[in-house]
Amino acid sequence: MSTSTSSLGNSSGRLSGRTALVTGAARGVGRATAEKLALEGAVVFVNDIDARELEDVARRIGGTALPGDLTDSSVPDALVDRVLERSGALDIVVNNAGYIWNSALHNHSDEQWDAMLDIHVTAPFRILRAYGRWLREIHKTGATMPCRKVVNVSSVSGLFGAATQVGYAAGKAALVGL
Repeated sequence: MSTSTSSLGNSSGRLSGRTALVTGAARGVGRATAEKLALEGAVVFVNDIDARELEDVARRIGGTALPGDLTDSSVPDALVDRVLERSGALDIVVNNAGYIWNSALHNHSDEQWDAMLDIHVTAPFRILRAYGRWLREIHKTGATMPCRKVVNVSSVSGLFGAATQVGYAAGKAALVGL
């Protein structure tokens, strides 16, 4: 796990003083999201299964890498716990982790189906459940709560389906419902 000084960070940005968690942050949309949050001044924790790429992102943005496989049922709770232990708060959660495993319906295996639902809806559910526990405890104290945000990254496949993305589309549709 790494923490470093950000070349992107902006201590006077719109998100200064806010803490963010971005999953699937080693590349693509997750990386770009983590970079943007850092540019706006947020303290950013990044997660991905690809530890080497994740370390590069964390170093680039001055964030903290928390590598781990979100489909391991213990990782989402541990991830939220680590962010809260290190920062004391969590203001922005971006559930972005995922991938596509293409196959037509008649060729789609149970393994593919389960993998797509695990990463696209079960992992975000577990992250939000852990986050929700903390939010409830803070609320019980009567403390003033700042506006917090959850972003669940879905896909047009989750809205309209896709012929060779059966499990992926179902997982993204469930994520919209979540």
